[in-house]
Amino acid sequence: MTATGDVTEVLDAKPDCVAYCATAVRREDEVIADIVGYLDAGINVVTISAIPMVYPEAAPANWREPIERAAEKGGATFYATGCEPGFVSLNLPTALLAGAGVVNSYRMDEYALDLDLAYPIWEVLHESMGFGKPDGHVPIRIAVGKVNNDWEPVVRYVADTLGVGVDTVALDWEAILAPHDLDTALGVIPKDTICAHRWQLSAIHDERPVVSVQYFATVTATPWPESWPRPAQPGRGGMVFRVEGSPNMTLDLHLDPTPGDTTNPGVAATAMAAINAIPAVIDAPPGLVPAPLSGPSIVTRQTRR
Repeated sequence: MTATGDVTEVLDAKPDCVAYCATAVRREDEVIADIVGYLDAGINVVTISAIPMVYPEAAPANWREPIERAAEKGGATFYATGCEPGFVSLNLPTALLAGAGVVNSYRMDEYALDLDLAYPIWEVLHESMGFGKPDGHVPIRIAVGKVNNDWEPVVRYVADTLGVGVDTVALDWEAILAPHDLDTALGVIPKDTICAHRWQLSAIHDERPVVSVQYFATVTATPWPESWPRPAQPGRGGMVFRVEGSPNMTLDLHLDPTPGDTTNPGVAATAMAAINAIPAVIDAPPGLVPAPLSGPSIVTRQTRR
């Protein structure tokens, strides 16, 4: 297809599938409307943008219902891979837990470190995440429920995979204040303003967290709190999967760039998870793909020989 900025041309071309990757930040209604338009027209959709739809059963109704209706009307298939990246928070736990025995708890710790270098978008860091905001400020993604909307389907999916009933899903969070002015790649974070935060979203069963996702966000100059669990490799971001039980398991994952490639490797992996899933989505029956796809049908086809 020839590149175009006209959605009508895309609809008229009737492609087998659209990979929808527009941001949903502050434009959720527009994203839903865009996706509904493709599905209504009978075009399959795979997307990183509809984060709550990675596990439709646990998705908010304002996302699930219009997308489900459109898929049914158009006889098309919808699949959300997530942008955490989704294969990290959904596919890897399933593989890891395949070797588990007794599981007392499961937790994925995501370390988003040095964000002034890794994700230098001040609007996101300052407005959404709260960096540089005064003591007592509640980051927007916490205040408006974005963390719950985006991540509750993940913890519920893992809990359902384990066969654990979820009594409730609980969020706790804390912010760290700069002990002095901190120089960063995006400017100075003043003393006594937010220079880091941590949140944990947990599926609770019998008053105990059994499945959790924990997220740490810092900038380069942030002093690491002693109360926070450290990444497996000090100063290096990534994800650490922790299973307490028999056997105990720890899996340390890092996404590193190819030499000379300036693309954030997490962004590249997020995109490829959606692109690699396209053939499986085209072959799937119409409707919502109910759970993360797995196996050979979603792996890369770019292996060099």
